[in-house]
Amino acid sequence: MQGLLLRLSALDADAESAVRVISYFDSLVRDHASVSALLQATARLVQCPVGLVDSVTGRRTRVSPGGAAERSGPPPESAAKRSLGSALGVVWMEREGQAHGLDEIVLERFAGAAEVALERAAAQVRVGDDPALVELVLSADTGEAELTRALRLLGFGPAASLWVLATPSDDDRDDGTSAITHLRAGGHHARAARMGDVVAVLVSLGAERLSETVEPLAEIVGRLPGTWRVGIGPSARGAAVAESWAGARIALRFTGPHPADRVVNWADLGALALFAAHVPQEAIAGLADVRAVEELSRRPYGAEAMEAVRALCAEGSVRRAAVAVHLHHSSLAARIARAEAVLGFSLADSAGRLRAHLALQLVRLRP
Repeated sequence: MQGLLLRLSALDADAESAVRVISYFDSLVRDHASVSALLQATARLVQCPVGLVDSVTGRRTRVSPGGAAERSGPPPESAAKRSLGSALGVVWMEREGQAHGLDEIVLERFAGAAEVALERAAAQVRVGDDPALVELVLSADTGEAELTRALRLLGFGPAASLWVLATPSDDDRDDGTSAITHLRAGGHHARAARMGDVVAVLVSLGAERLSETVEPLAEIVGRLPGTWRVGIGPSARGAAVAESWAGARIALRFTGPHPADRVVNWADLGALALFAAHVPQEAIAGLADVRAVEELSRRPYGAEAMEAVRALCAEGSVRRAAVAVHLHHSSLAARIARAEAVLGFSLADSAGRLRAHLALQLVRLRP
């Protein structure tokens, strides 16, 4: 029955074959087949392309018997079509030549199973459990109408200011659940999806913060438990959400294990973002200052020397830097001197501190 039922040239539309078709689709519904799994199973069964129009998202998907899925235009005029209940969409079947005796019942059962799959998907969305919609929103290829529908289904208003957060998904914990729980506890709306080795979190701030900038969001994210690293994209609306996602991924590359580096705003990177977007990693690795910072970090005293350099770059003077790291200024000056010996340049003037600051930032882009 799996892919052979309608390939048999002698197959007649008798009662036994009809029952087998019904059983085939009933098993797909019983196994909670997704929309994509349903399309692939149907195409294998009928051995011709099939498709579905999802009226909610506006997406049209066509699947060949081999299982390849593609975005599609409207169903062909010659295709056999069946509308779904509740205006959910349309399914179609592209049979070349003469129709098979069971095509009508296949199309009927295909449509019924598609209704169930789409309704289940909508129910998952209502509880925030549909990463496919988040992926759709973050794609630069999504059309305006499709994007608007997806945002609405995810619970975001058409004029809402949105931010995208990016955090590593390097273990089972990092599925976005903790981030969403934390954000929602603060009255903010959030949805998440795992995108390869990164979790994307789409956020709309609560009503009391709608007039504020991204800085409050950085404070909120900074209170995430544990050692989360998060890149924050720029504020965006509509189609610009894809740009916020790109910015969040760039910002994530500049994060690090140091508490001050756990949360990075794309908006704070300025020209540094160009290095991540346009300068090859090999070129960054070849910079003498970057190599010197890496060498400093490997020294026995590297951690304290790096902390001293970081504080000096941030504060601009040894005395202020010493206060920031709770050291006597003479102790900090000694650490700076050891760092200068490895770096190969002085940190006494602004030019030297700029070199050090840039090297500290660029070393995070190393693989």
